[in-house]
Parts: sequence; structure tokens; C-alpha cells
Amino acid sequence: MAQRGRIETNGVNWSGQETSFDGVLRPDVTEIATRFTRIRESVAAASIASGRAEDAVAILLAAKFQEPERVAAALRAGASRIGHNYIQQLTQSESELRSSGAPSHRVHVIGHVQANKAGKALRAADCVETVDSFELASRLNRIQERRISSGECDRWGDPVGRFDVMIQVNSAGSESQYGAPPEAVVDLAGEIAELPNLRLTGLMLIGANTDDVTAVAASHARVRELRDAIRAAGVSSCAELSMGMTNDMEIAVKEGSTQVRVGTAVFGPRPFLRTSTR
Repeated sequence: MAQRGRIETNGVNWSGQETSFDGVLRPDVTEIATRFTRIRESVAAASIASGRAEDAVAILLAAKFQEPERVAAALRAGASRIGHNYIQQLTQSESELRSSGAPSHRVHVIGHVQANKAGKALRAADCVETVDSFELASRLNRIQERRISSGECDRWGDPVGRFDVMIQVNSAGSESQYGAPPEAVVDLAGEIAELPNLRLTGLMLIGANTDDVTAVAASHARVRELRDAIRAAGVSSCAELSMGMTNDMEIAVKEGSTQVRVGTAVFGPRPFLRTSTR
């Protein structure tokens, strides 16, 4: 168990990069429940302030680089959605959580999906939030078709059916971020909606990397408007808005987010990345 102020063991993470907790003070695992409760109360207050019900906005915990026992502590405190950036970490963490009897929960992929990891993503998760091209969507659709045809079961033990996906939107036009450009999103949504083995459930945004509150709000508002345009075009399943992280979640909720993604506010700081081992 990690102790407050303890220097963690260094290692190699799931993306093949060296990580270090040297000098990083992380909250003890026993503090995670309280930290999650605090976030849940903040999100509920923001939802009420925006004129919605206190439970209108879900919380997805971003578990990047977090040990399974820390994730389990959040689940026992009431968390019900976990997001992973790396497929390898997802599969390893979920295996350990199942073995430990952790509460059931949804798992979302919130990192870029490489073509060769598409099948693993489908088998390990309940939703891929980061579809940003018709090429990736088509690949997911083909793999899911084979899974359905072969009678495969999902991670809950039920027969495989349509798989939930979201479109990641690069509303800020940042070259350093993945995501479909806003002007392409409505057409892309229409194309994905025609794929028989996928269900488009919403849009996902990583907000503008700026301290300009007006720019951040505009970024979120633009994605909400895109969602509304997609629904107006007949894709009624596209209802969710995965927008807002630790630093901008109140703005995101005000602009219509239905799910915020929070990590460090609950789990504490991530490790430093040192050098690549690739």
C-alpha cells in the first residue's frame, strides 16, 4: 500500500516509457474515497447550477498509470466508470480488479486506438470514446461483425451486439491532439451511424489547452452544437457529451457535458515520464 510521502518504486509503464514517482507525494489509498466523494459533490453542484438534476452528469475516472488497488478504492466509494488510455494497462488492471472482487463498472477507452489494438479494445472495454476517422470506425465494425458471427460473448458474459463508440473532436484544431476536425464531425457521424455493428453514443472532447476561460467555454459549446446538429440529422443515439476534466469540469458541465473525466483530483499526481524504452 502506498503511504503518504513515500517514494514509489520506479518502473516501466504500459506505453513502454520509464516512469518515476521520485519526490511525488501521492494521497494514501485510504484517502481516495473521500477525494472521490468531494468530486462527486462538486459535479452535482455544478449540474444543479446549470439547471439540471444533480445526477445528470456522470463521472469517469481516468486511471492512467494508477495501480488497480487505487482504482478499486474509488469503485468501492461509488465510482462506476473507469477510463484507460492504454489497452495493455486496461486488460491487466481489469483482470486484477475481477480477481479482487471489485464492484462492477463500465470501462471506456479514452486514449488513441492503434489499428493493431482495435480488437483488444473491443474485447476489453464497453465503449471507445476516441474514434476520429471512418477508417478506424470501419475496422472496429468489421472486427465486431466477426465477433457477433462467431457467437462471442462480451466481458459481461452476454452475446456480443452493437458496440458503443464516441467521436473524439479536436475543437481547438491542435496539431498535438487526436480528434476529428469540427467541420468533419457531422458527416463522420452520419457514416458511423450506418455501420451495423457500432452504436454512436456521443462526442468526446479534450478541451483547449489554454487559461482563457472564454476560449475553453467556446470549445465545449462548439461540441455541444455539433451533437445537437447530429441528432437533428437523425442520429438520435448520439446523446452523450464526454467533456471536462479536473481543471475545466465546471465549465464543461455548464456547457452541457453529460460525463466528466477526472483523474488526478481523485488519485493524485501521475508519475514523471523519463525516457522511452522503445
